[in-house]
Amino acid sequence: MKAVMEPLRIGPVGRTQVEAFAAVSGDANPLHVNREIAHAIGLREAPVHGMLLVAFLHQAVRRHAPDAVVAALSTRFMAPVPVGESIEITGRVVKQGGMAEALILRLMVRTGAGALACMAEATLAAPPGGWR
Repeated sequence: MKAVMEPLRIGPVGRTQVEAFAAVSGDANPLHVNREIAHAIGLREAPVHGMLLVAFLHQAVRRHAPDAVVAALSTRFMAPVPVGESIEITGRVVKQGGMAEALILRLMVRTGAGALACMAEATLAAPPGGWR
């Protein structure tokens, strides 16, 4: 397995995508779909749901290690990602034991403007046959 993940670029994450996520997830917080509410609290645009960013993190991990199982994923949100913004997810292996041991990936989500929006760590269980 490569030690550094290929960057995954997503977006721009549009209003339609955010509204669809709100509908399927049941997260009806109007902050994510109502620009006026976002403006009222000082944001220039409604923020993308944090859990949608987590879904993108899973996508990046699965692209990097398609046979592995994501055993855990912890995230820390640093800054909002405005609707209409693109993101880039990068990552690298920070810990790998033997062939059958868990691997830990450290991940970063940055906005198209370069702001660090989220940091995460994914613990991956080795696929059958171990890491390649």
